[in-house]
Amino acid sequence: MASSQTIRDFILISEFCEVEGPRCVLTIPAVLPHLNNNENFNLDEFLLYIMTTDYQNFPGEKLDEISDVPCIRTNIIQNFHAILHYFTLKDSQARGGVRPSCIAYITQNQTKLYRLKNEILNVLNMSAQILKNANMRWMGSLGQDVGVQENNTITSLLDKWNHLTQPEPELGDQEKKLKPWHLLCPIGISIVISGLIFVYKITCRPLEDQILDPKVICSTYDLFTNVNPDNVDFKAVMSQLNSFIL
Repeated sequence: MASSQTIRDFILISEFCEVEGPRCVLTIPAVLPHLNNNENFNLDEFLLYIMTTDYQNFPGEKLDEISDVPCIRTNIIQNFHAILHYFTLKDSQARGGVRPSCIAYITQNQTKLYRLKNEILNVLNMSAQILKNANMRWMGSLGQDVGVQENNTITSLLDKWNHLTQPEPELGDQEKKLKPWHLLCPIGISIVISGLIFVYKITCRPLEDQILDPKVICSTYDLFTNVNPDNVDFKAVMSQLNSFIL
């Protein structure tokens, strides 16, 4: 029997995989118990709607820097609204050399969506820039110059948390495969997850609480300076990444 309980807000990172099509990389929180029991929501359908947006339709070669696209979409699926930030990560093994990606904040409360839109848009943008800079550093480690200057503030963050880089799995003599998405932006993914968990705890509160007890979300990269690998929520989200290898 489908649950009539309102689904809590959640954050979704997704990509358009050339092997599987639109796919979920991770969600915050890691477990969404009411989502699976809601007759009006299908995650695969939702991913299809948001990841088939042609935000990459631009002139020139794909190796040129691709502009990010932030947007707000309401009723993507009935009564599910989202603030989205589209961006791309570079991957020489992928078709066109890019992996189209998206960070989305999803809620069923449209009023809250517009009340928090500026703060959330800013957080999603900072998250995407951290992931892209981490991706550029990873490309550089492979001897591939993407010709894009790093952000000094983000570079300091990546240097600080470099020890959190996840080791790449050994593929042996197997033919080359697409890397798991999170390995395209090592270091960055841990930093972003930590910051998004902190923001989520503020934004997921009911609208009434947002009005009666508004919380200020840091608007600078200081939001991402504290990463606690031992945090229970952090561990739960990170565990989603290790469950997927193409």
